[in-house]
Amino acid sequence: MAMNKSTRMGIAALIVVIVVVVSAIGAYLLVVQPGKGKVSVYVKDAPVTATWSHVNVTFSTVQIHAANASGVSGWLNLSVSVHEIDLASLVNVSELLASGKVEPGKYTMIRLVVTNVTGTMVNGTKVYFTVPSGELKTTHPFNVTAGSTTKLTVDIDLSKSIVQENGVWKFKPVLGAIEQS
Repeated sequence: MAMNKSTRMGIAALIVVIVVVVSAIGAYLLVVQPGKGKVSVYVKDAPVTATWSHVNVTFSTVQIHAANASGVSGWLNLSVSVHEIDLASLVNVSELLASGKVEPGKYTMIRLVVTNVTGTMVNGTKVYFTVPSGELKTTHPFNVTAGSTTKLTVDIDLSKSIVQENGVWKFKPVLGAIEQS
């Protein structure tokens, strides 16, 4: 079935509109936001005891807090790249958890919201942890500069974060050092 001239012109016009829209989005991302900086939050763990072969932690939210901002309005959400991370596998390496473009300036806190934790002991026993607080928050001031990336690596100390109380396994996140680069 052959297309008539008006159908071909309509398709050509549609293609032009799509090209213009895609170009406008690209221009916005490249030109309008260059004044922002990027924050990348990584997680890692130091070597753990030989008890755990896997500790899978599910993160729902990663936020940073702007200095001199009040309460809830100062928290900015970063895009979570990977929701579940096996912290026991991150010995001497780190994994990107979240990142995002934010206004340049000083930030004072990082919040990681944990929704679920499961583990596998070296002997194969599966463990389902309770997560009493559900969040890990730290006061670690850092600066974000326009046009550059601030990399923060959060060390979650599994050897101190996993506790057994009254026969119940609990995940109470304890932070080790936070590295900034």
